[in-house]
Amino acid sequence: MKKAVWITFFVALILVNALAEAACYFGGVQIAMFYRLTMVLGITIAATVFAGTALLVSRMDGERPVSDRFSPREVLSCLNQRRTRATDVAVAGLLGIPRQNIERILGAKRPAASWVVATATQRPVGYSEGEIHPELFLNEQVIQTPEDLRQFIYDCRGTRGARS
Repeated sequence: MKKAVWITFFVALILVNALAEAACYFGGVQIAMFYRLTMVLGITIAATVFAGTALLVSRMDGERPVSDRFSPREVLSCLNQRRTRATDVAVAGLLGIPRQNIERILGAKRPAASWVVATATQRPVGYSEGEIHPELFLNEQVIQTPEDLRQFIYDCRGTRGARS
């Protein structure tokens, strides 16, 4: 970004001064240095805005993980794929967010999100029977800690990588 700004500045400086000199030579119109500098800075600022926008757009790769390594979508996908429940404490710890924000991060209540359960009841909080996945209680395993969930997702990634 810094390089683009400097290149734009110097190109604008040369171009504006060349055009001002050409206007003076061919048309007899004198352009004051103040106006020349204003045009150079205006061009540089406009180019900086466009370069910054292009940089931001190029770095948008879709969903960004809340933590360094895991996205909520990946957590739900692995839990759903392996038909395994995980406590809200484990998910919140893995994603690095407060436990109270789990519902907001997971989104709307739906069967795919019902794999995240309360620690005490081992059932999804606030879900009606129609919103719970039909196979939720087939597997007795419930992941309790962020460390166990991290290993679970690494294992899930390995399985997913073997299929691809």
